[in-house]
Amino acid sequence: MDIRSIIHRKLDPARIKGFGKIPWSDPDLSRRMLSEHLSQYNDAASRRKSLIRKHVNWIHALVLDKKPARILDLGCGPGLYSLRLAKMGHTCVGIDFAPAAIEYARAEAARVNTNCTFLLDDFIKADYGVSYDLVMMVFSELNTFDSTEIKNILEKSYKALAKGGKLLIEAPSFDAVYQIGSQPPIWYSEEKGVFSEEPYICLTESFWDEETLAAVERYYVIPGSGNTIVEYINRTSAFEESDYKKMMVDAGFNLVRFYPSLTGEKTQQLDGMFVILAEKA
Repeated sequence: MDIRSIIHRKLDPARIKGFGKIPWSDPDLSRRMLSEHLSQYNDAASRRKSLIRKHVNWIHALVLDKKPARILDLGCGPGLYSLRLAKMGHTCVGIDFAPAAIEYARAEAARVNTNCTFLLDDFIKADYGVSYDLVMMVFSELNTFDSTEIKNILEKSYKALAKGGKLLIEAPSFDAVYQIGSQPPIWYSEEKGVFSEEPYICLTESFWDEETLAAVERYYVIPGSGNTIVEYINRTSAFEESDYKKMMVDAGFNLVRFYPSLTGEKTQQLDGMFVILAEKA
């Protein structure tokens, strides 16, 4: 791709109706993203330690009743939740397809000697195992998949849980996703960052796809060296609470409850996220 491809681009997102996802499984991209996960300056890739600590305390107390549990953390990233839960006496398995994140999580688990296992795999295809007390997925990961993949994830989670086990999903509200798709075009420059080790400019456009109720973000990364421009597409589906509940019930779950955040406090809902907690009877 060259600059003419951007100049003559089609603004109508019709050509990108399919689901897009930034390829975080790429080793170089995942290595650069790891720095963002560990950053204490923002909550963009992962939350800061102070907020994660509050989230983990809430999960330990309200969801797990302060009892030792087997936990499956889907899209675990560098294990920031699993490692803390393991320190509280839980046994954790994390699955993620970003190699740098899993390498970091494994090293930390060995360093602090916690009962954690981290698997480098795509949890769409991975074998989850069985007899978990909790399957969790935080930070709107579920909404980056299409309806068939979501159905697959929820059904596999149900099978992986012991009777009485719980599924915890942190998801964005419909309005939060709509806002993502309604942002004006922006650009920024970096000496180095997530998309490149060398200086680059990133142009970002957002679309709201009314037909499929999804936000589409398109990134053009223009390297300072003048090498090939790279395009990334990310798509996030929007659902109402009733849609989420139907997904859970269709997968076999009951006792579906909603909470305003992973601390249980409404004031923590700064990023449009809320929590779904469903139980396997």
